[in-house]
Amino acid sequence: MQPMMFRFHDAADRERASDGASRYGVYLRQNIDRFTDWGELVTTDPGMFALAAWQVATSPVMSPAYLDWTAERVQSVDLSLSEHDASLIARVQVVVPRPAALADVQGFAEWDPGDWWEHGYREPTDGALMHCPAMLTSTTLLFAIPRRELYAPQNAPELTVRDAKKAVRWLAAVLDERLAPIVRALDAAPAGAAR
Repeated sequence: MQPMMFRFHDAADRERASDGASRYGVYLRQNIDRFTDWGELVTTDPGMFALAAWQVATSPVMSPAYLDWTAERVQSVDLSLSEHDASLIARVQVVVPRPAALADVQGFAEWDPGDWWEHGYREPTDGALMHCPAMLTSTTLLFAIPRRELYAPQNAPELTVRDAKKAVRWLAAVLDERLAPIVRALDAAPAGAAR
């Protein structure tokens, strides 16, 4: 079984909690408006609840974040509510090799895979760009996640840390299932096919 691409910082959440219980819980209370529709009670809608819980758990709202990812190719995970139905739309930017049509174009740096102590592909520094332009190729993966695949908050209209943590864990598991095969295929590509 492959490890999950998403990581939860539960120990730090407890250790850094200004309320003595959960740092994430403090941020949830500060951002309760994300969980309400026009100032009403906390939503029972799984999509809206998961979206709000994810936004609070990740950067830039929480820094350092309660939730992040370990897959080096994943650059960003953005969520929005579908305009069509009650599902969530996930937009995930993933580093990919240069397309074949551009493989022979010379004079461009690529993603910087970082040093052994760093995590993830990085854009070249401004200093490096002074010497060589960069061509950073990525693709955006779009997934519709139906509300039936999301955690339904059990304690709404009360906002609880337990519900929020369950919602982000549930959503991370759904995303992991969809992303892992793509990331593994890219990581297994031959070395000459771009890092």
